[in-house]
Amino acid sequence: TLRAKEGYNNVSFMGVARISDKCVVASLAYNSSVDLAGVKKVLGEKIGMQAGTHYSFSTGQMTWNLMADTLGRVFITITASSYPTRVATQCVDDLSRTFVAKAGEKSLTCKEKALDKACKSLFEKLCAKYDDLSSVDTLSGVTAKVESVKLVMQENVEIALQNCVTLESIEEKAEQLQQQAGVFKKTAKDIRKKMWWKNLKMKLAIAFIILAILGVVLAITVPKVKAATSSGDDNGD
Repeated sequence: TLRAKEGYNNVSFMGVARISDKCVVASLAYNSSVDLAGVKKVLGEKIGMQAGTHYSFSTGQMTWNLMADTLGRVFITITASSYPTRVATQCVDDLSRTFVAKAGEKSLTCKEKALDKACKSLFEKLCAKYDDLSSVDTLSGVTAKVESVKLVMQENVEIALQNCVTLESIEEKAEQLQQQAGVFKKTAKDIRKKMWWKNLKMKLAIAFIILAILGVVLAITVPKVKAATSSGDDNGD
């Protein structure tokens, strides 16, 4: 039974066992929990494996990848069902090479789980390496880079669109200000024109009043002057 916890969830288990007694001498559940009884059951079903041949089969969301050597050891990795077979094969080969260099012939006679502690660091490094598919597979790495470029381009497009929206907003505001300035200019011109007419009317009114006053004054003064002049002429005669 496997239960993923964290990470890329590409590699869940790595182990080495003996086919003869189905003894798991070293194993690591990578970000998962593993029932070793299930591993032994699989080993019992795969006793007929030929040395150096890679075997794989899927169960649910997981794929088992196995390879036996000439000394009766079987190297096991459990990966996600979508994990590329070519990379899983590479992982098993890497496990075989590094484990033999690390443990040597101890794995041929030791008890179950006897090499867990000694191989823990090695297994953790291998699991971490192959769990990040883009770091070990050129095709996956290129795909990841393409996806990264797509993401960056998408972000750039979004930023550009945001800038366009900002520019459009600025242009709209500028147009609004220009329209408001035009309205203000027209209003100021109308007010100035109205004030000019008002001043003109006021001047005309004042001029009319002055002329009226002069007319009244002349109307009163002229008759008196004429009367005085006529009276002086009569006295002279």
